[in-house]
Amino acid sequence: MSEDIYKLPSQIIYNNLKEMMRAKNTAHESIFKFHWKKMWPFSLIWPQVDFIRIVRLMGELQKNVTPQKALVKEAKSKAKPYEKTFLDTVPAYLDCFGESCKHLAAVAQWKQDMLEKKLHHDVKMMRDVSEYNNILKAYEKAQNDLVQAGAFVRAGWVEALKGFVDETEGK
Repeated sequence: MSEDIYKLPSQIIYNNLKEMMRAKNTAHESIFKFHWKKMWPFSLIWPQVDFIRIVRLMGELQKNVTPQKALVKEAKSKAKPYEKTFLDTVPAYLDCFGESCKHLAAVAQWKQDMLEKKLHHDVKMMRDVSEYNNILKAYEKAQNDLVQAGAFVRAGWVEALKGFVDETEGK
């Protein structure tokens, strides 16, 4: 925490974004990757994905979007000129991030419901693939929007880094 005192506001925000993204990516991988671990007999060795925990984590990450936006707004008032582009792109990225988390939570909830054999829209113990397909398409669109917004954030971050390096070399 004491090292944060010497960081620029944009550096703190960038580190927060990295941590939030790391948590989301871990949840994504645990849902969509390592399918062979979910098959018998491997499922006896490796624990199954905890979809309920993923739903909770995505909710927490969505709640984190609002304080991050407030931090960005506060940082804009203190920011140096070369940080402005980065700080201007972050709110749109955070919106896309929150939307992506919401849809990933929907995927995890659907999978949890299937594990618990809950009924969906009066379909009796049948997998309604069209419903899951719609959830996946919504998540895919949210993920694409997040990637596009991320490109702008990266470009703004590169500009901020160049300004920071130029400023430190000038001293």
